[in-house]
Amino acid sequence: MPLVSVVIPCYNRADRIAQAVHSVVDQDYPSFEIIVVDDGSTDNTEAVVAALEIPTLRYLRLQENRGANSARNVGIREAQGEYIAFQDSDDLWSASKLTTQIKQMLTHNAKVCFCAFNRNDRGVKTRVPKASYHVQHGCVDRHAELLRGSYISCQTLIARKETLLSVGLFDESLKRLQDWELCLRLAQDNPILYVEEVLVEADISDDSVSRQVEHYAGSAKNILDSHSAAFNDNREATAMLCINVAANALQHGHLGSFLYFVTRAVRQGGPALPGALRKLYLRR
Repeated sequence: MPLVSVVIPCYNRADRIAQAVHSVVDQDYPSFEIIVVDDGSTDNTEAVVAALEIPTLRYLRLQENRGANSARNVGIREAQGEYIAFQDSDDLWSASKLTTQIKQMLTHNAKVCFCAFNRNDRGVKTRVPKASYHVQHGCVDRHAELLRGSYISCQTLIARKETLLSVGLFDESLKRLQDWELCLRLAQDNPILYVEEVLVEADISDDSVSRQVEHYAGSAKNILDSHSAAFNDNREATAMLCINVAANALQHGHLGSFLYFVTRAVRQGGPALPGALRKLYLRR
């Protein structure tokens, strides 16, 4: 079986990094390495990782905090595996994750693959992707589907290293939505395989980047601009993203961002706006 490099970025996760690493160590897949990239932690993360004494684990420490995207990119470049998988310090894998996804990738000759996962947020568990997203099965062209919303999270993703390098890795300027933006680029030239089995339990901790709502609007604007050609050709997708960001901004009291994205939804969505609202309502 091909070597898989599992990249785990972390920052001040001394209390959680061991369980994340062990969920990789406990895989029934026979050929993997673990690369923990410490993004300038100020706690005792390094000591916790060293105490694990795992021969297949490499620990890389960045001297300053540069963000998870930068840490993942360092791990990808240092990886020796033909395939790259991503684990987060908050999350746990099923013991069969690598075996299930790699076998399916080899069967379908797929360069990119993701699986379903459970998102656990303060005791509320949600399966992603939701059934209401009607995600296509198998290994198919997903670009238009992905423009209408993100449902692939880093910890569910496996891709060939050469494929990741060819699209330019993670955008280090983004504070949110970085996995979605990467998948949009991957999907431009590669069919993406969906494994419907839930193989990841993702916990949203109180200090998780997913709670940093102030970065959501800025990242969404950057993605709309950097993928402008695709969004200009898909007004419904543009309106759906703008409405989602506007609703999030209003919920958290960011009036300026709310007005900006409502205006952009109307201006760029145009006649596709009613259809976008209907799809978002059905996806609740």
